[in-house]
Amino acid sequence: MPYEFHLDPKKKWEQQYLATKYHILPFLKEVISLSDLSNVLEIGCGEGGVLKAFCDEGYTCYGVDIASHRIESARHILSDDVRAKRVTFYAADVHDTETFAHLMGQVDLLILKDAIEHIYQQEKILQVLHQFVRPGGHVFIAFPPWWNPFGGHQQVAQSFLRFVPWFHVFPRALYQKILQTCGEPEAKVNGLLEVYDTRLPVRKFESLLHCTDWPVLKRQFFLFNPIYEYKFGLKGRRQFELVSGIPLLRDFLSTAVYYVLQG
Repeated sequence: MPYEFHLDPKKKWEQQYLATKYHILPFLKEVISLSDLSNVLEIGCGEGGVLKAFCDEGYTCYGVDIASHRIESARHILSDDVRAKRVTFYAADVHDTETFAHLMGQVDLLILKDAIEHIYQQEKILQVLHQFVRPGGHVFIAFPPWWNPFGGHQQVAQSFLRFVPWFHVFPRALYQKILQTCGEPEAKVNGLLEVYDTRLPVRKFESLLHCTDWPVLKRQFFLFNPIYEYKFGLKGRRQFELVSGIPLLRDFLSTAVYYVLQG
């Protein structure tokens, strides 16, 4: 069986909420003045755990996810905040400019957490962000770099493969064969192959930032992803500066990276 929390929307929500409250918000405060914010938009918001932490801080929040069942979970879990209009959720494609016309050029802080590595048209989504963020606004992006021990998201596998690091870096055909041979269901294999196809190494991401005119205000690599504290009991730990300065070593040993971009 896979880790049970991957199947429990409330548990996933709780993990995202705690990681945001105790790690992401403090990290953002190191870079920008949160008192200047009035609204927050999250793309790929899932169950809404990240946005709940911002709701608690008094911001008006908006969340969009293309997966309607996850938006249903978010509306249910944050029903009080939805009724009070502290947060609004959309089950929609962020490229639908008619649905989001009222947010164009109005967003103070835009968030993509553990989302961009699942998107096929990554350059296009980074270009779209410019349409939402107001002049002087900011973007926070976090993702697990592809070359890290579990960069293929194999921790969601149902077999013992969820414990096996780095095998996702094998050629695609071999990776697929390993998954199938170890008894992973077809749907799980297809899902992991999608991550393989949208994989996001740090060098590729930073090249995309350059191409789409996003200046980086701050970048932080983590030896242990902060959310691991709530998933596995491993306290979040920032990567050693010496390691962060050696790209090949850094990319293999960092389980998460945070970026703050200037709008």
